[in-house]
Amino acid sequence: MITGSETKMVIGTQWGNEGKGKIVDFIANRSDVVVRFQGCSNGGRTILACGEIFRVSYLPSGIHHDGKNCLICGGVTLDLEKVSGEIAMLKEAGVLKARLTIGKSCHLILDYHKRLDVLDGRMLGHYRNRTMVEQGFGHSCSDKYRRMGIRVDDLLHPDILHDKIKENLNVKNEYFTKIYGEKAMDPDELFTKCLSMGERLIPYIGNPEEIVENAVSKNLGILFEACDGALNDVERGLYPYVMPISSLSAAALAGTGLRWNSPMRIIGVAKAYSTRNDSGPFVTEESSAVTAFIRNRGREFTGVNMEPRRVGWLDLPALKFAVKDNGVHSLALTKLDVLTGIDELKVCTAYIVDGEEKKFLDLTSRDTWKAIPVYRTFEGWKEDLSSYNDFKTLPIQAQEYIKFIEEEAGVPIIWVGVGSDWGKAIFIRR
Repeated sequence: MITGSETKMVIGTQWGNEGKGKIVDFIANRSDVVVRFQGCSNGGRTILACGEIFRVSYLPSGIHHDGKNCLICGGVTLDLEKVSGEIAMLKEAGVLKARLTIGKSCHLILDYHKRLDVLDGRMLGHYRNRTMVEQGFGHSCSDKYRRMGIRVDDLLHPDILHDKIKENLNVKNEYFTKIYGEKAMDPDELFTKCLSMGERLIPYIGNPEEIVENAVSKNLGILFEACDGALNDVERGLYPYVMPISSLSAAALAGTGLRWNSPMRIIGVAKAYSTRNDSGPFVTEESSAVTAFIRNRGREFTGVNMEPRRVGWLDLPALKFAVKDNGVHSLALTKLDVLTGIDELKVCTAYIVDGEEKKFLDLTSRDTWKAIPVYRTFEGWKEDLSSYNDFKTLPIQAQEYIKFIEEEAGVPIIWVGVGSDWGKAIFIRR
């Protein structure tokens, strides 16, 4: 039973873009506190408020509901320009209704991070420039661990902020002028810009970690929103084709100060097939008319520059790896409707590595590059699934597909997405 009086987490179990938004929205509506605990602007989602659709990257789900506490904790790296823009957009539309709290320890992405990202791409080529599509995320994380990052707390202390910007640009301008042959950046100009954008954040700066602790003690309904996908984790993912942060459920402990023994129900989200945005290993990838059909029907294009995503069949060994690493209790299966009309469906059940069949493979190893998928085939279905609201009435082929994934993953599937419209889903178990 999905109730509002327990702590839950929704986490992606593939390479991101699993379609977490719908299940997150459903649970957020039934939660008292909604928490972003890691990630960057790659945590984009769509919210429906007052009959309008708003696209946000940072503000938590539930931000448009009265009475909610929406928190952005220290594990989130904030693009100052984007988050201030989101706040302004929702305030102007009159839909920023929740109590928003932004953690003082959140690190900021500033203009010089983005500029370095662009210049790195020119020098190294996009393939080797893995700092997140010219968004400055990687460079900001690098500064964080070099202990030269600028945090939300610095916005409250203009003198300190000015000194930090000046000090950082003393270093960055060396890169701009001597390595890239570009103009130096003016620290005073950037400082003024940061102050202007930071003014929008100041009313919301606080201590979200205290709110989390208080909510846990009162047994309130808490939802932790994970960003990206577990297979992109910097430690456990397919390095170096990963995010510069942890995308595992355990990141909630570091990002919010949550006690390690706090009870939590973890809901993993997986597509009924697989996609990737980057150039890392992808065992089940195919380039065929069928996968082109899946890409077009599932709208599998990146949100940043609308490039086509790589598409493949569902990879069960990878899914089971993510389920184990994140302590997933149950699964939400998205975009099952996209597979309608395909005569024969495939699911990868094992890999062949150096002639040996393996049902489980350490995805952090180099063996992933040479793995060959072992497939089980399923008969497809022709019916439009968007009109179905009960698992038992689904085409028998769709039921068998779901049951097989559930059995192999070792955790129950509680929710199935059957259409792109809001609310098009089947709850198998609540």
